Amino acid sequence: MASRPIFQPHPVITDGDMSLDIISEVSVITNISMMSYSYTWVGTTPVGVISVEVSDDFSQNVDGSVRNPGTWNEIPLSSVPTVSGNSGQGFIDIDQLGAQAIRTVYSSTSGTGALQAVYKGKVS
Repeated sequence: MASRPIFQPHPVITDGDMSLDIISEVSVITNISMMSYSYTWVGTTPVGVISVEVSDDFSQNVDGSVRNPGTWNEIPLSSVPTVSGNSGQGFIDIDQLGAQAIRTVYSSTSGTGALQAVYKGKVS
């Protein structure tokens, strides 16, 4: 039986300070075509925008250190969670993406809070 690559759910933002812009941990997604991000937040009326960026030239050394920080481009999404209110949650589902690496970004507008983001990926 053939094995299909899968990334188990893992945190890419833990207790991110929502009064600032936040860039998640990078996930290298070679051989992964479907992925998702789940978000939760709590705080004092945090307001901001969530986006997803991809890179084809990001690379890491064997020890996990960054070899090339890459060129990052925001991808168009059909549905993006709205960050407002004292607490909330959101989900982004991405299908058939051919990029080398992916990350999520939170751009702060106002308020304070703590953001959590979890990444999951698999082959379609």
